[in-house]
Amino acid sequence: MGKLILIRHGHTPLNSHGKEERLRSWLDVPLDEQGLQEAVEIAQKVSAFPVSAIYSSDLKRARQTAEMVRQTTKASVNTTEELRPWNLGIFGGQLLREIIPFLNLLNESPGLPAPNGESFHQFYARYSRRLTEMLSLAEQSRGCVVVVTHVRNLLAARSIIEHGDRDRVPVQGGPPTGTLTVVEKVNGAWKMQGCESQPALLRSSDSLGFGERDALAS
Repeated sequence: MGKLILIRHGHTPLNSHGKEERLRSWLDVPLDEQGLQEAVEIAQKVSAFPVSAIYSSDLKRARQTAEMVRQTTKASVNTTEELRPWNLGIFGGQLLREIIPFLNLLNESPGLPAPNGESFHQFYARYSRRLTEMLSLAEQSRGCVVVVTHVRNLLAARSIIEHGDRDRVPVQGGPPTGTLTVVEKVNGAWKMQGCESQPALLRSSDSLGFGERDALAS
C-alpha cells in the first residue's frame, strides 16, 4: 500500500498578503520567482519518496509545480480540471478587500453559486470524487501518488479523507505555498500526517470575515 502526497503549488504574483492580495480562483496565473524556487525545493523533498504517479490541477501554477516534481521523480504527470480550486467566477482576480461581503455571503450560503462560477457544495462534490479516486490509486500502489493542487482543496481534504462535515471545512488559513502533506493509512483509516498549516477558521456563522486571514482560493 502506498501513500498520497498532497502539494500546494508554489507562490504566484497574486499571492501577496495585505491590501493588495487578489483572489486567484480559476485564473491561470503562473508561478513567480519565489514560486519557481518553492517548486524546486518541494520537488527535492518529494524525491525522497518512491513516486509512482503525479496528478495535477490543469492551472499553470500547479502544472509548473508538478513539472518540477516530474523532473526529480521521473513519474508521469496527469492533469485534470477536477483538482482546480473553488470556481468563484467573476470574483477571480479582484482585490480581496473589495469583495469580502460577497465572499462572506457565499460562505454563509454554501449552496449558492458564485456568479459565473460554482457553489461551495458543487466544488466539494467535484473535488471529493477525484480525491477519493486518488486514495484508491494510492491504496493499490506500491509507491506514492502525488497530487498537486490548491489551498482551498487542501483545506477541504481533511473532511473528505476523514469523513468529516463538509459545512465545517475551514475557509481560510491552510499550508503555505510550496508545501506538502502526507496522507497514509493508520489502523485501517486514511489520515493526514504532518500538514504544515496555519490555524484555520471553520465554516460557520461564527467565522471571521475573509479579509482577516489568508485567501480562501488559490
